[in-house]
Amino acid sequence: MNRKREAVFMGIGILAGLALSGPTAQAATSITATLSTQPIYVDGQRVNMTAYSIGGNNYVRLRDIGRAVDFGVTYDATTNSVHIDSTQSYQDEVQSVATVTEESVRATLAQLRETYPTGTVYPTPYRSTSGGPYHRGTHCSGWATLCSDAAFGNLPWRRVDNPSWNQIRPGDLIRYDNSGSGHVVVVISKTDEYVKVTESGLNNHARWGGQYFKWWLEEQPGYTLYTRYPE
Repeated sequence: MNRKREAVFMGIGILAGLALSGPTAQAATSITATLSTQPIYVDGQRVNMTAYSIGGNNYVRLRDIGRAVDFGVTYDATTNSVHIDSTQSYQDEVQSVATVTEESVRATLAQLRETYPTGTVYPTPYRSTSGGPYHRGTHCSGWATLCSDAAFGNLPWRRVDNPSWNQIRPGDLIRYDNSGSGHVVVVISKTDEYVKVTESGLNNHARWGGQYFKWWLEEQPGYTLYTRYPE
């Protein structure tokens, strides 16, 4: 292993130890993340890497480090575990159409609920690279896009205006106009009468379990579905 990778892996170990320490774990429910403006350099070259400032420290995605330093990072959905391989080069994880099912989407949303329970501030602004309809990364659209990217990876987006009720599936985004600029929610489950959703408001706190009735949604202006399931 070269010295650059050794330094990175040592840093990862230190950060992991700090993250698991008592005071940090106890304060996890009150952590607030803000976008860091500090530039990041690898071997003297500035790299494009999103960092969040939490408790005075910068945190970046492990995949972004793997890409910049060139080591393997993989996720095993069956065991919900992350694997680092210092002997392999980094490769982007491509979400396959065949691997995305309603069951896999529901499982991803369940994991997000454990990570960001109701009242938790999620990392904001969330910057998506999936080319979706929202790029501001704050409030309801930031949370909805974060959930969608977690479930669908980089699969393409598709917009459906005035969707029929049978077109709606778990993980889909439903938008409607309100007195502000509009609101968007993420579908968790659906019955014949309503959808159960996760959403966020202006305070950037995740919320789970809200219900929107079919008759009400279909009467709202701007009623739109954003889906990433294949046609």
